[in-house]
Amino acid sequence: LRSVFRAPMSFFDSTPAGRLLNRVSIDQSVVDLDIPFRLGGFASTTIQLIGIVGVMTNVTWQVFLLIIPTGIACLWMQKYYMASSRELVRIVSIQKSPIIHLFGESIAGAATIRGFGQEKRFMKRNLYLLDCFARPFFCSIAAIEWLCLRMELLSTFVFAFCMILLVSFPHGTIDPSMAGLAVTYGLNLNARLSRWILSFCKLENKIISIERIYQYSQIPSEAPTFIEDAHPPSSWPENGTIEINNLKVRYGENLPTVLHGINCVFPGGKKIGIVGRTGSGKSTLIQALFRLIEPYAGQIIIDGIDISSIGL
Repeated sequence: LRSVFRAPMSFFDSTPAGRLLNRVSIDQSVVDLDIPFRLGGFASTTIQLIGIVGVMTNVTWQVFLLIIPTGIACLWMQKYYMASSRELVRIVSIQKSPIIHLFGESIAGAATIRGFGQEKRFMKRNLYLLDCFARPFFCSIAAIEWLCLRMELLSTFVFAFCMILLVSFPHGTIDPSMAGLAVTYGLNLNARLSRWILSFCKLENKIISIERIYQYSQIPSEAPTFIEDAHPPSSWPENGTIEINNLKVRYGENLPTVLHGINCVFPGGKKIGIVGRTGSGKSTLIQALFRLIEPYAGQIIIDGIDISSIGL
């Protein structure tokens, strides 16, 4: 939030309100609530899975030889699934922002929308945005089902192999009570293995919210509010004389220059009017004067002090 509050005005000009609300509400809720819950579930499932495998290998140690290739297969499928699932989750998060933005606009302008009879147009737009959100969302659900099916098949194969080993052993080799215990634990292997992989994948998907919030924590900040070594006098400004020397302003590093080397002087204590056609740079000059946009060349001097050298 501190990074967003200190962001330059150009950030708010290019960022819809729905995108901001999505980051500070949904993504923040995921970080505060969902990730700790998923992390606890993953840890619990890991302990249960280790216990099941430990009991089965204690009875039939040959199962341990199958656990290693099974683990490799699980990790391969998990990476294969995450390659697409991670991008789908990002797309789903991005598609939420236009819906929130349109909802906010509709609430704010409800009277105007009804006054001009534009309800159907906004409803159609809302349905279109919902469809754009639903497509990647259903694809992400289908990807989860794809992973679940393969996890079930893999765990069933491991359990069947364990049962074949128990049956194939000569009579009296294994204690029947221990064999029954291994079978009982093995019945839960399917669900636990699938749940373990899904918990890990969902936890990794939720961590994308941390990535999205971190992006907003790295927003370039505007000029500091105070600069310790550059405090203007308490009586400043005295006359209000403004000198503009070779002022050049653009809205971005890769965008064309809007104000080209302006030179002028505004006397203090006077009322000044700026006249020009649309797009001539009137509002840009005012924004540069109030430091909503920082010039990349030139100076704005008020009563002998360059405003770019002091805090906001």
